[in-house]
Amino acid sequence: MPLTFPSSVAKKVRLALLHKCNSSRKRRDDITVVDYSHGNLSSVPEDILQYENTLEELHLEANCLQELPKWLFQCHVLRYLILSDNELDCLPPSISSLTSLERLDLSRNDLMSLPDNIRYCKLLTLVDCSSNRLERLCEGLTMLINLKELYLNDTLLEFLPGNFGRLTELQVLEMRATRMRLLPVTLPKLNKLERLDLGANSFIEFPHVLTNLPSLKELWFDSNRLISIDDSIDKLTNLTFLDISQNQLTELPSSIGDCKLTDLHISDNFLINFPDSIVNLTSLETLTANNNQIERLPNNIGNMTSLVELHLSFNNLTSIPTSIGLLHNLQFLTLDYNQIQSIPATIGSCSSLSILSLRSNCLTNLPDEIGRLSLLKVLNVSGNFLQYLPYTLLKLKNLQALWMNENQAKPLIAFEQERHSITGQRVLTCILLPQTDPSMNRHTTKNRFTTEQTIDYKNRPITLRFANDTIDEPRQLVRNPTPYPKEMRAFANILRNYNHNHQRQVNHSPPKKYSSSSNLLMICDEIPIDKSWCERTNSASVGSMNSDPLCCPLARSHDDLLCSTSPLDDIERMRPDLLPGQINDIVESKSNHSF
Repeated sequence: MPLTFPSSVAKKVRLALLHKCNSSRKRRDDITVVDYSHGNLSSVPEDILQYENTLEELHLEANCLQELPKWLFQCHVLRYLILSDNELDCLPPSISSLTSLERLDLSRNDLMSLPDNIRYCKLLTLVDCSSNRLERLCEGLTMLINLKELYLNDTLLEFLPGNFGRLTELQVLEMRATRMRLLPVTLPKLNKLERLDLGANSFIEFPHVLTNLPSLKELWFDSNRLISIDDSIDKLTNLTFLDISQNQLTELPSSIGDCKLTDLHISDNFLINFPDSIVNLTSLETLTANNNQIERLPNNIGNMTSLVELHLSFNNLTSIPTSIGLLHNLQFLTLDYNQIQSIPATIGSCSSLSILSLRSNCLTNLPDEIGRLSLLKVLNVSGNFLQYLPYTLLKLKNLQALWMNENQAKPLIAFEQERHSITGQRVLTCILLPQTDPSMNRHTTKNRFTTEQTIDYKNRPITLRFANDTIDEPRQLVRNPTPYPKEMRAFANILRNYNHNHQRQVNHSPPKKYSSSSNLLMICDEIPIDKSWCERTNSASVGSMNSDPLCCPLARSHDDLLCSTSPLDDIERMRPDLLPGQINDIVESKSNHSF
C-alpha cells in the first residue's frame, strides 16, 4: 500500500527533493579539476563527460593510455591537459577543438609527430614533448605565437624548422639530449628567450647565432664536443648562468670577463689556466672548475668579492694566491686532489668560510690563522703529510667534522697538546698524526687525464708459491702436501684396533704367548726411534693427526711398521669393498679364535 502524506507534508517533501537536485547539480557544475593520475587506466573514464562544461584541469598522467577518445575534446573550457607517462603513439587531430588550452604535457610517451592543426590552440603557453620519438616538428607548432615554454628534451630531433623564429614570445627552450648539431638562423628573433638548454648534444662549434639573444640569462651547453667559445659571448649582456662543462675546451675567451655572470661551470675540460680577465667577474658567486689541468690561479683572485663557492678539485695547483683572503663572502672552498704544498695565512680572513676541503694534497702544516675561521663547520685534510695541527683549532667552536684519514670512523676525535720540538709552540696531535705517506691512496678516483699504466704480467713478481715451485730466495714458510683425511682416519682405526687387541691379550692370555699382531706391537716397542723420520712425519700430519692422541704413536713409529705385513693388511688388500668398521669386526673375531 503506497504511503500517503497530508497536502502540507507532501509539498515540503517536493521542495526538499527539488533542493537536493539543485544542490547536486550545483556541486557538479563547480568541479573544475579532475585527477585520474597513477590509476593504471587503459582508457579515459567516461565520467569526465559530466563536467565537460566546467572542467578546466585534467590529470591523466602515469597510466596506460594508448589512445584518446574523441569525446574528450568536447571539453571546450579545458585549460590544462596533463598526459605524461602514458603509451600514446599519436595525438588526435581533434586537439584543435581545445581552443582554451594553455598547458599541454605530452612527455614520456611514444609520439613520433604532432598534428599540424595544433596551430588552432592559440592560447597555448606551455608544451612539453620531452622523452618521445619526435623526429621533426610540425609547421603548426611554430604558429603558436603565445607559446612561452617549449620542452623537447630526449627526442630524436636533428634540426628545427626554418620559421622557428615566429615564436617571439618564447622564454624557455630546452632541447637536451637530442641529435641537434645546428640551429636555425631565425633563432635571434626570439627576443624574449631567457633560458636555453642545449646540453648533451653533438655541437662541435659554438653557434654564433646564440650571441644575438639579448634577453638570454641561462645557457646550458654542457656535455657537447665544443673546442672553443665564441669571442663575442660578451654580447650576451644579461647572461648570468653559463654551464660549458664536459666539453673539450683548452682555453676560455678573454671576453668572458665582460659578462655579468653569477654562475660559471667549466668542469671536465682541458683548461690549463684561467684568463686574466676572469677576475673582472665581480658578480660571480659560483665557480666550478673541477677535473681540469689548471696549474695556477690569478694573483688578484681576491677581486671576485662576490664569490661564495669555489671548487677546484682534481687539478694541478701547487699554491694558492694570498689575495684569497679578500674573499669575505666565500663559504665553500674545495681544493681536493691537487699538489698544493702550503696554505697562505690570509685564509684566516675568509670570515664566512663554512666548508674547507684540502684532501689529498702535499700539505705539511696548516697556518695558525685557520683558527680565525669562526664559522668553519667541516675541515678535510686527509691524505696529506701533516705532522701536527695548529693549537688554534680549539677556537673553532662551530667545527662539526675534522677529517684526517680515509678510514676515520668519527668526525671528531680527542686531541692532545704537545710542544713543537723546534719552535716550542703548542700544537695538537692525536692517534691519526703524523699522517703516513698518502702515496698509496692518492688519486684513488682517477680522472680522465691520468695515464693508465700497463702491467707486465710476465715479469711481475710472484707472491704466491706452492711446494712444487722453484724458489730462488730462501723462505721461512713452505707449504707441504696435507695427507688425505680418509687415510688418517684409516690409520687411526688400525692403531685403535691393535691397541684394543693387545690389551685383551695381555689381560686374558698367559705370559709370553702372543698373537701375530701382539708380537708386532712388542717388537715395535723395542725398535729405536729415528728422529729425522719423526720430524718428517709430523710435518706431513700437522693439520690432521696431532689433534687425535691416538695418532701420536703413528708419528713416532718406525718406517718398518708401515711396511710390515699383518692380518689386517691382508684383509684390507683382499677385500677393498669392506669399510674400516667391518674389517675391525673380522680382526676381533680372528683374535677370539686364536685364544
